[in-house]
Parts: sequence; structure tokens; C-alpha cells
Amino acid sequence: MKIISLIILISINLSLADRIDDRRNKIIKIINEELSEVQRLNGQRNNRDPNLLLRMAELNLEKARLWKEKENKDFLSIPIKKRRKLNKKRYFRQSNKYFNEANRLCRRITKRFKGFNKIGEVYYILGFNAKESNNQNLAAKYLYRATKKSRNSQTKVKSQISLAEVNYNQKRYRKAIPLYESALSKYNDKWWTKDSFNLAWSYYRVEKYSKAISKMLDVYKRSSNKKYIDMSSQVERDIGLFYASANRVNDGIKFYKKIGINFTDQLLRVALSLISQGKYTKANKVLYQAEKYEKRKNKLLEINIEQLVLYEKFSKFNNHQTAARKIYVYFKEKKLNDSQLKTFKFQLAKVAAILQKQVVSKTYKRVPKVRFAKANQAIEYFEYLTVLAANKRDEYNYLKAETAFATGMKTRAFEYYKKTFETSKSDNKKTFLVRSMNGMIASLGAKKGTNVVNNIYVFEEYISRWPKGKRAKDIYSRLFRSYLSQNEYNKAKSVLERYSVAYRKDYKTQEAMIANLMDIDRKARDNKKIRAWITDIDNKKYLVSTKYARKLKELLTTIQIENVQTELNKGNKKVALVGYHKIINDPYSTKRSKINAKYNLAALYFELNDTINASLWANSALDEMSGKDVLKFSESFITISNFLFTSLSFKKSSELSEKYVTKICKYKRKSKRTALKNSAFIYLADGNISGAERMVSLGKKCRVRSSVIQLIEYEIMKEYKEQKNWVRYEYYINKLKDSKNYYPQIIDELIYAKELHQKFNNVNKVKKYNTFIWRNYYRAKKARRNISMSSLDYIAKIKLIEMDNLVAKLNLVRFEFPEKVFAKRQKLKLDLLSKLTSVADEIQAIGSGVGIVQSFKKLELSYLKVSEEILNFTPRGKSKEYIKAFKNDFNQVGSQIKLAAKEYRSEAIRAINNNEILNVDNILFQKNPIPIQYIGNDVFSLMDKGGNK
Repeated sequence: MKIISLIILISINLSLADRIDDRRNKIIKIINEELSEVQRLNGQRNNRDPNLLLRMAELNLEKARLWKEKENKDFLSIPIKKRRKLNKKRYFRQSNKYFNEANRLCRRITKRFKGFNKIGEVYYILGFNAKESNNQNLAAKYLYRATKKSRNSQTKVKSQISLAEVNYNQKRYRKAIPLYESALSKYNDKWWTKDSFNLAWSYYRVEKYSKAISKMLDVYKRSSNKKYIDMSSQVERDIGLFYASANRVNDGIKFYKKIGINFTDQLLRVALSLISQGKYTKANKVLYQAEKYEKRKNKLLEINIEQLVLYEKFSKFNNHQTAARKIYVYFKEKKLNDSQLKTFKFQLAKVAAILQKQVVSKTYKRVPKVRFAKANQAIEYFEYLTVLAANKRDEYNYLKAETAFATGMKTRAFEYYKKTFETSKSDNKKTFLVRSMNGMIASLGAKKGTNVVNNIYVFEEYISRWPKGKRAKDIYSRLFRSYLSQNEYNKAKSVLERYSVAYRKDYKTQEAMIANLMDIDRKARDNKKIRAWITDIDNKKYLVSTKYARKLKELLTTIQIENVQTELNKGNKKVALVGYHKIINDPYSTKRSKINAKYNLAALYFELNDTINASLWANSALDEMSGKDVLKFSESFITISNFLFTSLSFKKSSELSEKYVTKICKYKRKSKRTALKNSAFIYLADGNISGAERMVSLGKKCRVRSSVIQLIEYEIMKEYKEQKNWVRYEYYINKLKDSKNYYPQIIDELIYAKELHQKFNNVNKVKKYNTFIWRNYYRAKKARRNISMSSLDYIAKIKLIEMDNLVAKLNLVRFEFPEKVFAKRQKLKLDLLSKLTSVADEIQAIGSGVGIVQSFKKLELSYLKVSEEILNFTPRGKSKEYIKAFKNDFNQVGSQIKLAAKEYRSEAIRAINNNEILNVDNILFQKNPIPIQYIGNDVFSLMDKGGNK
């Protein structure tokens, strides 16, 4: 029956289509006949009649419309897929031909017949054709001219309506409004409602809401009249939007109530329309009204869904949360359809992601309250999603944890990570199993005062799934420490056992764990457990380094040492001595323990004043100690060495000091210098020069200061002098003569060596040493160093010889006449006195008592002698008058020289008194009736503290 009906319907449609095509063809035939006649008349008038041209244009336009109907029908009958690939222009060539012909004719009229009384109709045709071809700007241009030029009221109205439509389509509403208003006031055909509907929308678009509503109501009223096109459904659809935009929602509700339409449905639709236009605030108000009046739960749900979408669009997240909570209640009541559920999940996921991103960014770090509020909202949404999308609950639990972690809520983060982990474990999903585990570990690391129980839970879960790997190594260690913090010794040991299997070759971590466990055993004095550890290591149950294995064996001995030390602290020295000897003789004692015992024995025997054993064990400890260990006990070894020295065990003292220096050779320490000097001086005191020289070599090797080494060399030199070993004595003189530290001291030794060679008439050596004496003298003076009195006397005596030579020359010069000879020799004597004075000044500058006294004496005697020679000289064979004149001239010079001699004597006495000079020659300047002569000897002997020479 249905098939028969369908066949009948198709037959009717085909029959109707045939009739329309037949009718169109007949009309086109009539148009062609009229067009042919008009063209004939136009030809007769040579295209000079604009009325004929206009009629031809109108006929072509009509033909174009009819052909376009047919072309549209043919084009639309082609399947869509094929139609999309076709060139549309090919299917509209015939209609376009007639449109173009109409346009051509109209343009000819506008150019040649500008004063044509029907020019408005011409422009209308041009405008209409441009509008049909979708050239809106050109259409506006021609239609505007049509409205201005048309004298026919009907054509003018049509032009205004068409131009208004163009402006309306191009959203130029302010230009469309006056055109619509003018046209609609002059005509009242069936299209009035449609055009007025457009005018209402134009008012709305320029926010003239009252006019828009008024016009809509007018359209709605006339639509009930069959004279007009019925626009009532469109008005019912849109007027609610107008009322909402005008903030007259209540009036809109009254309108819908009056016509018997469910107004909340309309309000919802209006809100959607406002949202599509981007008018979120107004849409929100409309939705609020819709929710306020709606009583049906399913409609309330729709409204809440739209609110949810709206709040997300303009980021009103607090309102979004309120709407989400309402919708979640409906969800639990199973009110949501698939589409609504999809929207709800999408909204929750999207906003939660936005909030999470805001929480993580730096934007809200300075406003923690806002940040925490956003984080809590995101967490709430993720919680909803774990129920809404149960298949992805592990992901949303994980996102809750990530949000809490980013906000610093570490405790909550851990719980969410843990929940994710448990969920993933039960659902057998690996992705978030790994991520949540990483999150739990991160939370534990970031949270202060982490619960050890949580630590143990996480670490045990981790190791049970991933017993090997880079991170697992650290997890084992942290789990081990967690058990230790809980005093879970056996569980901590079980971690060690598992670790030794997983990371067999990692002996360092195994060592660390064993050390912690053994420390507990040690504090408990549980030697059995310590021996058990050593046994396990020997049996390769655990791998440790050779060094550590050795240290473990030392541990038992260390405990023994501690026991001995306890006895020592109690004052039981004898018990302690026995204990240390047992450690040394124990074959299981380590080298370190034995060294420790030896050192302590040395210290104990020192306290007991036992030089033999103190020396024995101190040397034995030094033999086995490293340099670093020796440094730790430097003070003790030096004290023992001093003790041996004061106990007259010189050899033991020096040998101990030497060994001490050898041990700390590479370290820069003051004690090294002290020990080196002590050892060398003790060797010298004991007559062991080779031992002292060995210390010099050791000092150089150990980079001891050169001043210390030279001090020892200086003492060695004096020892060789004492032993009259002149070869070695001279060796050290030559070695020290250029040392800045010994410029003055070595002068005495150089003088001594020179005098030795003088005895054997070694002229070259004497000359060589004389050079060295003067060089060191000048070096010492320049450096302002103190020179010994004997050296100064020696230097002065050499200079005194120079004075003696000048005195001899002075005595050889005799006064004679004639007068020129006398004057010449007088000048010579005075020059020699001047030189003598200069040399005397140099001698006195030396600072030698002998030099000062002797130089002044020689000056005094020389000046006196010259003055007497001048005063006592009398020329022979001269008259008394000449002699008297001569005496007057030269006696004055003699008197001055005699006065100078007297002054030198006075200066000598002052120098002797001021400088407290004790010299055998002081007698030369004494006024005592019985002069005192100071007698001394250059040969002295030094006594030691015992009075022995």
C-alpha cells in the first residue's frame, strides 16, 4: 500500500513538473514574440526611443528569471557529490546571457538618455540584477539612484525595499532603517510582514529595543490576517530575545503566557541565541529567569547545563562550580542523557584543566587563598570525573594528586597518589601505576616530618614491582633507614639481604647498611653478632671492600681497646698495660689496633718514668704509623723526646725526634722544625756530628726553613772547630759565609781561619779569607747587624796599621829652609794629618774599643809632634827681625795644631767614659796619680751547666 502511494505521489510530482515546464515555455514564447516586435520597432527608430530600450530590458529580465528557474531545477537535480565538482557558471549560461543583455540595454539608456522620465525603472533593473548576482555594492549603488530618480511611486518603493535588503544583508542596519520605514509607510502588500520583520531586527541590531519589540508585536498581529505572509512563528522564536536584550524578561514571559507557549523553553532558546552572539551577561540573566520559573527537573537540568557552558565561556568559575554541583546531583539521580553527560564531563575536564594550569603558574603565587580555592575546585571536579568516567578514574585521581602537590598540599597529594596507585593496581593499568608511584615518592621527599609508615608502604610497594633500576638503589637505602628509625632491626636486615641479591656488586651500599646494623650491635656490646657479620662477609654472603672487611675485623679489637681504656680511665694502669700487651700479641688484632696499643703503651710508660719502654714503644708506634696519624699525636711524641733528654738518654731522645721528623716530612708544621733542632743539638751534645749532619740532610729533604738548617750547620761548624777538624771547619765556613743570617757571626770564624793559615804561611788562603772578612763586615754593617767585639777589634787593628803607615810618612817629612821648601813641607804634613784624621774617623766608626783608644792616641801624638816641630823650628842665617816675623806667621799654625791634639785627647776620654771601654791602652789617657791598666786574654773557655770545661 505504501509503495502504491509513493508511486502515485511520484506520478503527481512528475505531472506537476511537466505542467510547470510547459507553462514556462509558453510564457517564454510570448515574451519572445513581444521582444521580436519591440526589437523591430527599435530598429526602425535607430535605438533612439528609450521606452523601447527599457521594454526590451524588462523582457530580457523576465526571460532571465524564467531560465534561471529551469537552470536551478536542473542543477539541483544533480547528486551533491557530483555537483560540488562542477562549474556552476556552465549551468547558468542562458539566464546570465539574458541578465547581461538587460544590463547592457539599461546602461545604454543611462548614458544616452539621462533625462528619461523612467530612468528610475532603469536603475532599478540594474540594481535588481546586481543583487541577484550577489554584487551587493553595485546593487546598492544602482538601487540608491533608483530611489532618487524614480518618478513612479511603485518603482520607488520597490527600490527602497531592495536597497534596504541590501543594507540589511550587509549589516548596515542604520542605513536600512529609514528605507524600510519610508517604503512600509507607503505600501501594504503581503510582503509587509516579512519586510517589517527585517525592520524589527534592524532596530534590534542598533539597540532600539522598544521599537524592535513594538514592530515585532505589529508583525505578529498582522500575521493572523491571510492578506499577509504569516511570520508569527518567527516572531514567537525571536521576540523573547528582544525582551531579554531590553531587560524586559518579565514582559516577555507575559507575552508567552498570553499566547499559551511554555515561556521557559523560549527563555532557554533566547539564552542560547544570546550566547551565540557573545552577549554572555544578558544570556546569564535570561537563564537565571528561566531557572527561577522552571519547575520541571529535566528542563532545570537543561538550564543548568547551559549555565555551565556559559560560565566557562566567560570564566565565571565560582558560578560554574555552583552549576556543576547541581548537575552532579541530577547525575546521581540518573537524570542526564548521553549528550548532557558528555557535555558535563567535557566541561568539568576543561575547567579543571584551566584551574590546574592557573594553580601551577606564577600568577596566583602571591595570593595563596585564591590559589588554594582554585586548586580545591579543580580537585572537586576531578573527584566528580572519577565517578562520571569510571574507566579513567586512575587518571583523574592522579590529576587530583598533581594539583594538590603543585599547591603545596603534600599530605593530600600523597593520599591522592596512593588512591591512584591502588586503583591502577586493582584495574591493572600500568601508566598511572608508575606515575602515581613517582608522585608518592616526590611527596615523601617534599614533605617535612613525613610519616615513616607511609615511607615504608611506598618503598615496599616500589621494590616489590621494580626490584632493580637506578631509582630502586635509592629506594632500598631509604627503606632501610625507615626501618632503622622504627627500631625494626630484622626488617632493616631483610632490606640488606634483598639489596645484596639485586645489586650484588654494589659493595659500598652494602657496607653502609652493615655499618648501621653493626653500630647497633656494638652499642649493645653484642660480640656474637659482630663475629656473625664477619663470618657472613668471609663466606661472601655480603660483598664489601677489602678495606672495610679489614675494618670489621678491627672492630672486635677496638672493643678490646675500649675495655682497656675503661680500665685506664679508672686509674688501673697495670691492668691497662697488660691489656695493651695482649692486643699486641693477639694474632687476630689488626695492624691499626696494634699501633694504637703501642702508642698507648709509650704514653703509659712515660707516665711511669720508664725511659727504656717509653722509647721502645714510641719508636715502634712511629715505625708503623702514617704521617697523618703521627701529626695527631705530635705533642705526645715531642713530650716523650724531651722526657728522654732530661733523663740523660740523649741518643734515644735524638733518634726519636729524627724518626718523628722523617714521618711528618711532607707536612708543614712548626713541630717539625722544633723536633729537627732538638735532634740535631742533642746529637751534637752527645758528640755525634754525623747524626747532626744527617738531620741537616733530612731538614733539606723535608723543606724545613733554611734559617733552621743554617743554625744547625753553624753549630756543626763550631763542633768541628772544637775538634780541630780544619777541613770540615773550613767547609762550613765557606757554606755559611754568604748566608744573610750569619754575616756578622761568620767574621770571627773567617778571622780564625785566616790566622790559622798565617801560621802555616798559606799566603793565598790568607788573602782569600781577608777578602771574605771585609766583605762580610760591610754586609753586616749594611744590614745593621751586631758584630762581635773581637771582630770589630780585628777590623780596627787592620785600619790602625794604615794609621801607623801614615804616621811613619809624617815622621819622614822634615822642615827645612828656604822658605818655599818649608811651606811646601808644612802643606805636606798638614795633608798627611788630614788623611790620618779621616782614617781615624773610619776606625772610630767601626765601634771597637781598641780602635777608638788607639786611633785617638795616634792622632794626639801625631798632632803634638807636628805642632812642636813648627813651634821649635828657627831658620838659620836670618836676621832677628826676619825670625820674629817668621815666628809670628807659623807659630799660630803650630798653636792651632797643638790645640787640636788637646781636643783629640778630650774626645778620647769622653769616648772611653761614654762607651765604658775597657782596654789596656786606657792608661794612656788617665790622669790618676797611679794609672790603672786593664789586662785581658783572648783565649777563653766555656763551661757547661755542671761547671765542666
